[in-house]
Amino acid sequence: MSHTEHEEPILRTSPARVGKMLAIIIGLIVIGAVIFFANWDYWISSPPAVSQQKHDTTKGPAVATGKEIKVSLKFVESSDFRTLAFNALPGEDGNNPEIKVKSGDTVTIKAKNAGKSFHSFGVVTNPEDPTTVVSGTAIRDPNNPLKPGQEGETTFTAGAPGTYYYICTVPGHALQGMKGNFIVE
Repeated sequence: MSHTEHEEPILRTSPARVGKMLAIIIGLIVIGAVIFFANWDYWISSPPAVSQQKHDTTKGPAVATGKEIKVSLKFVESSDFRTLAFNALPGEDGNNPEIKVKSGDTVTIKAKNAGKSFHSFGVVTNPEDPTTVVSGTAIRDPNNPLKPGQEGETTFTAGAPGTYYYICTVPGHALQGMKGNFIVE
C-alpha cells in the first residue's frame, strides 16, 4: 500500500464540535432576530436630514388675544399604507381639515395615532421640509414618534399671520398626503 492511500479518512474535526458550532451560529441568529424585531420602529424609520429639527425664529412674539382654540386630529392610513391623512382619507368628509386661527390665539392641538404606523406632528413653514417646524408646535418627532394608539398634545400661541401647514413630520408621510393648511389671520 502506498503512502497516499488511507484506509480510514482523516477527520479535521469531530461531529460533536460541528454540532456545537451550529448551535452557536443558530443562537446568534436568533438573538439578532430578537434585537431586530424588538426595534422594528427604529429600523424602518428614516432619520431627519439634520440631527435636530430647525425652528422658525424669524417671527416676533404675538400679542395674546385670550381666545383658546382646541383642535383634535387623528392620524389615519389606507389599508395599503399608500395614502396617509388626518381624520379621514381623501374623498371622505373631514379629510385634512383647514385650521384657521387669529394671531395671538392660544391653540391646543391633540393628535391621536389611530393608524398602524408611527407618526409625529408639527406646524411647519414649508410642507416639503419637515425640519421647518415652528417652535412649540411639535408633538413628538421622527426619532421618538407616537406609536399606534398613543396620543399627544401641544399648546402654543399663534404667531405672525400667514399660511402654514400642519404635517406628520416623519419623512415621507406629508408627501403621502398627511398635511393640511394652518392659516393664521
